[in-house]
Amino acid sequence: MSIKVQGKHSLKAGRIKVLNVQPTYGLVSVDIHGHVNRDTNGKLISRYLKNGWNWNLFGPIAVAMFPIDSGIEPKLLDGDHRRHMFILTFPDAEEIPAMIYQVKDMEEYHELFTDINLYHRKNASPEEVYVHDVKSFRKDALAISQELIRCGLCVHGSSDTGGIVGLVPGKKTHSPRVKIGGFRRALKQGSQSTKLAASLVKATWPKAEEVKVELLEGLAVLFKLYPALSSSRSKINSDFEQWFTTRQALYEQRVVATDYKAAGGSVVNKAAACVARGIINDFRKVNSPNASRASKNKSLPLARINDIIEG
Repeated sequence: MSIKVQGKHSLKAGRIKVLNVQPTYGLVSVDIHGHVNRDTNGKLISRYLKNGWNWNLFGPIAVAMFPIDSGIEPKLLDGDHRRHMFILTFPDAEEIPAMIYQVKDMEEYHELFTDINLYHRKNASPEEVYVHDVKSFRKDALAISQELIRCGLCVHGSSDTGGIVGLVPGKKTHSPRVKIGGFRRALKQGSQSTKLAASLVKATWPKAEEVKVELLEGLAVLFKLYPALSSSRSKINSDFEQWFTTRQALYEQRVVATDYKAAGGSVVNKAAACVARGIINDFRKVNSPNASRASKNKSLPLARINDIIEG
């Protein structure tokens, strides 16, 4: 790192706004936990400890300390893997070094988790961060959680209680997980189009634990572009659903998405649209029970999807 700052900036010493109070260094119980812990990867711990414990590579864990009158116990902010590594290395230790941050409430705790793990260091998955965004009551995150419920899907950020957002799976509720980034992109095609896409994927692969986002996005594109596919009054709609569920169920979602993306051109940054083109082009070739190839070609013109990809 250079001792001189490269490039100009408008900042002046002593004029930068300082927020909150300086964290302190101390020892906390090794049994400390976070609220909605990230899943801890055993293989990662084994890899880190392969050559032993190295104090020079150890950074204190981050802990949130709440006001005394809040009744909230201190909670882990960052460092669960380091905590487990410390416990394995020093099994008799009761305390672990930590940087302690003063936090006023649980909302600020979740906001701080997001800032530490995504917006500043980017070492948490988007799904983990999204769950904490919901817990900190971010309006956009809460709105998306309602869309997840509407689509019968969930985002899995942690195996802990409260670590799943959307329609939480249960004994009588099948709710596949979905990547939050792909789900957000699918929603750009409209709430109803995304719901129809999710329903079709779930009907085709009823036991799937996850909905592949490229396929979800591609179907959402189709339902938005072609009203004949989304209208319950359309004969083409019923034919399309029957054709898709019967044929595609023979293959894995990943294979279907990959093959149709290739068939649609595999244009860079147009993956979902290419999946959509591959699907609609294939469906147009089939003589369906209620719609001939001619009627489908009229109601499902390729020009619409081509304009998105090539326009």
